[in-house]
Amino acid sequence: MKNNLTPSGELVLENLVINHHNLSADFPNREQRLQYRAVVQWLTDYKPKSDATNLEKVRGYLQAFHHLCTVEDWERASKILFIRLNTPTNEELHAQLNTWGYYREQIDLYNRIVGKISPTLDTIFFMV
Repeated sequence: MKNNLTPSGELVLENLVINHHNLSADFPNREQRLQYRAVVQWLTDYKPKSDATNLEKVRGYLQAFHHLCTVEDWERASKILFIRLNTPTNEELHAQLNTWGYYREQIDLYNRIVGKISPTLDTIFFMV
């Protein structure tokens, strides 16, 4: 089943400038390479069931975010949070979680990234 809620994983990888065909050259460290491989797999291979909850429909993006945080790639992790979803309001992932009532998940995301990018970004998260 195609998940029409999220943009294609291939497009997201392109926007993150992650070339899944060249992970060995781009990330020579084995542990990093494993984490980036997981990012690629979550964004391209994860397929929620047709009756999945909204949270399950974005699970691949949330998991990719966590793998990027593991390697402290805060810039790319933050880009995941700002992906606009194909909803009637076209909200960014982090804000859409709030709209759906997934407050705990939203807070967990913010706690992972707050203080890692910029004070301006931190302000955005606390205003949602």
